[in-house]
Amino acid sequence: MRAEWQAHIDQLLETYREKRQQLQGLQEALEEIEGAGEAVDGQVRARVDRQGKLTELELDPRVFRRLGSEELAEAVLEASNAAAADAAAKVRAATAAVMPAGAADGEGGVDLSKLLSADVPTDIDGVKRRYGLLDR
Repeated sequence: MRAEWQAHIDQLLETYREKRQQLQGLQEALEEIEGAGEAVDGQVRARVDRQGKLTELELDPRVFRRLGSEELAEAVLEASNAAAADAAAKVRAATAAVMPAGAADGEGGVDLSKLLSADVPTDIDGVKRRYGLLDR
């Protein structure tokens, strides 16, 4: 094997190991994420997991005297939506380190077309051309 190929393979393996370790750390961090939100001056509090699933709801007993059923329902929705937004922001912040620059779609998601660099060949002839193997 040519020395430059081996050097490139070694570099790719090292990059792979670093990214894998980074992703393992990210997975651990994501498992810990939860969001919190509140409404009605803190009398309605909600907690959600990283996916926005409601995990805890606290209602101060005073809120039952203050609000009717429809207003209370709205307050629960407000607190849980705030908690979900908090969790989503924490997930975005945690994943920012592993996302390529410009991959965010502006709405909290990812534009998958931007994950691959434009200079990385995606076909076998492109790979052969990049490494000088096309005419062999």
